[in-house]
Amino acid sequence: MTKSLTDHPVHLNLALTPDNWLPLLNPQHHLLLFLSFIFGVVGIEVSAGHAREVKNVQRNYPIAVFAAAIIGFITTLLGGLAVAIVVPATRLNMVSGTVQALQHLFTTWHLGMLLPFAAILIAFGAAGQVSTWILGPIKGIWAASRTGILPTPFQEANQHGVPRNLLLVQAVFMSTVALLILVMPSVNMAFLLLTSLAVVLYCFMYLLLFTAAIRLRYTHPDVRRPYRVPGGRNWGLWLVASTGFLTSLTCLFIGLIPPGHMREGIYAPAILGSLAVMVLCPLLLYRFRHLPSAKASI
Repeated sequence: MTKSLTDHPVHLNLALTPDNWLPLLNPQHHLLLFLSFIFGVVGIEVSAGHAREVKNVQRNYPIAVFAAAIIGFITTLLGGLAVAIVVPATRLNMVSGTVQALQHLFTTWHLGMLLPFAAILIAFGAAGQVSTWILGPIKGIWAASRTGILPTPFQEANQHGVPRNLLLVQAVFMSTVALLILVMPSVNMAFLLLTSLAVVLYCFMYLLLFTAAIRLRYTHPDVRRPYRVPGGRNWGLWLVASTGFLTSLTCLFIGLIPPGHMREGIYAPAILGSLAVMVLCPLLLYRFRHLPSAKASI
């Protein structure tokens, strides 16, 4: 706002044209960026693991989830607009856009010495986020593995209760994926590809999640759960699950649309091939759940 009220140029195009306000008119350039926005809100369902700790969960849990979604939407939107106002679209880097915007603002107001400190704070925030996601999902997989659902080596943990073998497998796998940055023609391209792959994989998981929710309502209707979707016995769940299923399916198809500067013969096969590998890996592990060593540890 300060920049727009001064004599400094505003680089955000707010012209009331169809191309600006209707991204569907140019899907290859805009819809893929929509996935980056979606990536910022996926994972909100992870909080369901703490539903038993919430007081009056039937009332307070949906309020907390909706509040988190709305606050996340607003902060993401305002942050994106702030970067778009400051940095021209032709010079914007999708990976370091925030640092670009801060550099421009600090330079404009002769505060360039603050940029290194801001970059360090951003790096600390990113490290905190990554550290949470590194161990959180692995702990869930490890808890399931102790029932014999995975081979014995993946059931082991060190003296601190950390599943070291699962973490090593995750480190090797994600390091291999990160090497895409070295073989892609640009960092922006690698960022788009990895973001799209993450959203597509997440949406595939959501499809299974919503389908399983409906199935469990009919196969185990009397199981007492911490939270139950309101709306009678079935129609409330059908409404929520169907909406989520269709939204996830739409995002999955959007993730298969290549950006305008990438050849169609490379992008879609790369996304589908990576998705197939990631789906196949747990199926193979599950296939060997009946190994004698796994049975003996149950």
